[in-house]
Amino acid sequence: MQVSHAIRERRSTRAFLPEPVDAEMIGQILDLAKWSPSWANTQDWNVFVVTGEPLARIKRAMMSAVVSALEPTPEIPFPPKEWPEYLAARMNPRRPASEAQGRRPASAGSAAFYGAPCLILLAIDPALSIPYACVDAGLFAQTLCLAAEDRGLATCVTSMAVRFPAILHAEIPGSDDRLFVLGIALGLSDHLAVVNRGERNRVGTAEFVTFVGD
Repeated sequence: MQVSHAIRERRSTRAFLPEPVDAEMIGQILDLAKWSPSWANTQDWNVFVVTGEPLARIKRAMMSAVVSALEPTPEIPFPPKEWPEYLAARMNPRRPASEAQGRRPASAGSAAFYGAPCLILLAIDPALSIPYACVDAGLFAQTLCLAAEDRGLATCVTSMAVRFPAILHAEIPGSDDRLFVLGIALGLSDHLAVVNRGERNRVGTAEFVTFVGD
């Protein structure tokens, strides 16, 4: 698959099939993602791949937290309480500028990571410059998503996965001294699900690009 095709076709999948993802394929995707750029080539990301019963326990605990209306305690700050109107207008579906993206009520689907059989969590060392470490994690996440698309797998980058980090630390060995940044649901897309067939759009480049020079 051409890179341009993967970029255009990749979407946030919100309904996955239950079939497990082959461990070898996950390894291939991660082996490509490691070539992402990072600050001074520090490769400062920590990756946790969660499947099977540990993932099932995390999903149950997340669901319980959502049903109990617990206050999220993310280790990296969520988006702002208020979005500028021009950005709120781009959201899909459109939401008022006063509504906080990350603070709106979580759904049952998001708490179960849309049924994905694999959850990839990205975390960083708190000793680093948090903003730059998060940029590096974001670069890794995008490369991983495109590598997955190239292999016919679907992804959804989700903040829901890191809303309740205590749940993750309790289940994931070696994560106690790390900060969770984001999660990526990974698996096969349920192409029959209506939620996976919605229209996508992007603003024109003129709305966000400034050319400086001759």
